[in-house]
Amino acid sequence: MMPITLPAPSSDERSRRISGDFIRARALARLYERRAVVEDLIRSLEEYQRTNEPRLAECIEFSAPPKYSLSSAR
Repeated sequence: MMPITLPAPSSDERSRRISGDFIRARALARLYERRAVVEDLIRSLEEYQRTNEPRLAECIEFSAPPKYSLSSAR
């Protein structure tokens, strides 16, 4: 990046340039702040999605012997 060269300290051009640079620097700082907030929001939403995913139980085969036989129930 090229260094900023400023006109003489008493000139109006210098004060306008400094003012413009200051405004751009503040705008850039605000963008970085917003970027950080958006990144935090994305992380929070991803975490929320991970914790609220439906959890399915593992299916197992159930093979218990019958308690009584059909022939004795009559």
